[in-house]
Amino acid sequence: MRVILFLLYFPSFSIAANILFLENFASPSHHLWIRTLLVALAQKGHNVTSISANRETEIVPNLHYVHMDSVYDVMFNKSNEDHWQDIDFMTWKTWNPFRQYFVFMSLCDQMITGELKSSGYKELLSYSNKTTFDLIIHDYIAGPALLSFVEKFSNPPLIAATAFYGTAFTSGFTGSILTPSFVPYSFAHIDLSSFWGRLTNHLLIWLDYFIREYYIVPKINHAVKKDFPMGSDVRDIEKRTKLILLNKHPSIDITEPLMSNVIPVGGLQIQRASNLSKDIQELLDQATDGVILFSLGTKAQSALLGQDYITEILEVFRSLHTYTILWKFEAETLTLPLPSNVVIKKWFPQRDVLAHPNLKLFITHCGILSIQEAAWYGVPILGLPVFADQTLNILISVKAGVAEQGDIFNIERNSLRALIEKLLYNPKYRANAQIQSKIFRDQKETPLERAVWWTEFVLRHPNMTFMRSPSLDLNFAVRHSWDILAFIFTIIFLFILISLKILCLFFRKYFKKLLKKDKLD
Repeated sequence: MRVILFLLYFPSFSIAANILFLENFASPSHHLWIRTLLVALAQKGHNVTSISANRETEIVPNLHYVHMDSVYDVMFNKSNEDHWQDIDFMTWKTWNPFRQYFVFMSLCDQMITGELKSSGYKELLSYSNKTTFDLIIHDYIAGPALLSFVEKFSNPPLIAATAFYGTAFTSGFTGSILTPSFVPYSFAHIDLSSFWGRLTNHLLIWLDYFIREYYIVPKINHAVKKDFPMGSDVRDIEKRTKLILLNKHPSIDITEPLMSNVIPVGGLQIQRASNLSKDIQELLDQATDGVILFSLGTKAQSALLGQDYITEILEVFRSLHTYTILWKFEAETLTLPLPSNVVIKKWFPQRDVLAHPNLKLFITHCGILSIQEAAWYGVPILGLPVFADQTLNILISVKAGVAEQGDIFNIERNSLRALIEKLLYNPKYRANAQIQSKIFRDQKETPLERAVWWTEFVLRHPNMTFMRSPSLDLNFAVRHSWDILAFIFTIIFLFILISLKILCLFFRKYFKKLLKKDKLD
């Protein structure tokens, strides 16, 4: 009886919803971020289903995965002429911004193709139309390929959530305006201090908007028509999004305007450090002079650096013999002699290693999750950016005084060692990193708690519309005031034209009078 009274008195404690997550973007790092949210929702008692290109072996109560098995197959299949297997991520940064953009869009296109071919997509399609979900969440970065399931499952409220931090990609369903004059395009390094840099940034941001709006989305609509013949345009479904959970925090990424329904939850994946395995714990505890962690993430793997660069790096590490170096290296062994102070493994629990007090420096590819984790624990960074947003991420960290940038395409032992020693021995980097950490952590709740609260807020208020911007009902030109600007510039042009005409008439009459006077004289 007491339990019943408790549940009646505190109804918010008794919400147990069916939630579907559409993982539209195939990426191990995105999945790690999303999984953190999914597990937290499952632990709150919600029944969570996620359709994902990533496999999960760990069983979590209340969390079920539908595996999209064809996504990575399509992306890395050599029979596909646009496959990614032969793309050298180590040369990405040397490409011009437009080539970087079109390669990224090719990646998104292949993801979508793989999703619609997968058995997981067909499995979700086979669910009865009477299946009910109380909420659907989707990662929108690659495009709204799976959003037709919203209508299949009777139009539950919709949330967007992504491990990326740029707001430009939300413009189509939040009604925000694009701001290329001062917000850089995230996937390419562009200097906005020059006119030509701003012009390039404008072109990229507008190009991205129109490619998504008039190529990607129509292609998706056409592809899903056979499965959802009566389905709405996926752009219209996307505009029903109630709010966006964005992996963003102003202390560590770009400053830009946010709509009221964009909820910053930057660092959501960072949780209380867990117990390390015995061997790693002992390595960290015994490294009294300090530990350096070196990881290039999942795509730009250290094993792909080549023997010459690996030799240069090993010689630098050998010279830093008082430090213990933990190197995430994807091969089982090195063919080169390994210094006694270097430990290589295919995987390290990065977040938990960064939390250890003996960790002195993080050498990283500068993925946003890595940057956030280093910032949370106050660890200085040596950035070796490779592709996408990584160059922008390290530039922000350098500006904050917590990092230095190296060149992964030109690794030379003397310059690399100089950068490492600068970061190790100049106390300003550690001091600035600790200040950044205090700012990042100074929040009234953790980012994960905030994300869960807002998710449950939508569950409590499924018909909420107060955060919806009226700009969503405006066309693109009106939303960005192009019609007003066109009118104003037309008026100015006509005014100048009419003024010039009047001046011409005046001077013509004036000169006629002068000529007439000269003739009389």
